[in-house]
Amino acid sequence: MPRRLAYTVFRPTGELKGAVAIVHGMAEHRKRYIAFAEFLAESGLGVITYDLPGHGESADDTLGYFGDEDGWQEMIDSAARAVARAKKEFPGVPVCLFGHSMGTMISRCYIQKHDGEIDALVLSGAPNWQAATAAGIALGKQIRGLRGKKGLSKLMDRLVTGNFNKSVKDPKTPVDWLSYNEDNVQNYLNDPNCGFGFTVQGYLDELEGMRQMHRVELYNCTKPDLPILFVAGEDDPCIGGKEGLKDSIDTLKQAGYRKISKKLYHHMRHEILQETDNEVVFREIRKWLKNGVIG
Repeated sequence: MPRRLAYTVFRPTGELKGAVAIVHGMAEHRKRYIAFAEFLAESGLGVITYDLPGHGESADDTLGYFGDEDGWQEMIDSAARAVARAKKEFPGVPVCLFGHSMGTMISRCYIQKHDGEIDALVLSGAPNWQAATAAGIALGKQIRGLRGKKGLSKLMDRLVTGNFNKSVKDPKTPVDWLSYNEDNVQNYLNDPNCGFGFTVQGYLDELEGMRQMHRVELYNCTKPDLPILFVAGEDDPCIGGKEGLKDSIDTLKQAGYRKISKKLYHHMRHEILQETDNEVVFREIRKWLKNGVIG
């Protein structure tokens, strides 16, 4: 039986022109996307936000745990359910899937089998594939044998996200890499539903997702002209710099997608939707959608 997911529906005040389903990132939740969703709704787009399995109000008893088996598939299935919910709530209009950070990993795996279900894809702060993924999975399995699937591991914490703050000179907090906006950083630190470590199994599931999103042969590209937009801060350590972003784009090109564009934002880090100049990002994403498939 599918697990319960917590949703919020944002309805446009005027004519319905399209719909967006938002897949949030690692160790956060849907309520952090309210400002972006309200902006889109004011421009005629219906929006679905939801908490991923193991996150926010969709979590069972343990944050960062997605299931005993096939946890990453649970994540992909949640995106499929969000798209289906968007189509049910806002029938007859184009649908965009928007993913942030780990949400882009889920979204990239989602289109491997479901690209025909959406009309546009936006990938924000997309993590690039890491060559150490296989070694991380092997280590995670050893730790799981010692601590169990719901065990916690500071070593796994450091392995997955521990290096990002090294990109910040003289950081004030462990998560300054998220944004230049200090209010956002403090809000994140003060939020009990943000910044939690995954369970050992949760990290293994995420690393499996990292491996899956990079495997070109898994993409059954039925919609080569699907418009895809990568957006990120220039100072986002998560995307792996220009080379990491190029690798992420090249993977989708090799899979057969032809309409890929990108936009990097000066003096922004990982959470471009939370920077002080976030409305610049909001407007440009909306403009791209309008010029592409969603009026």
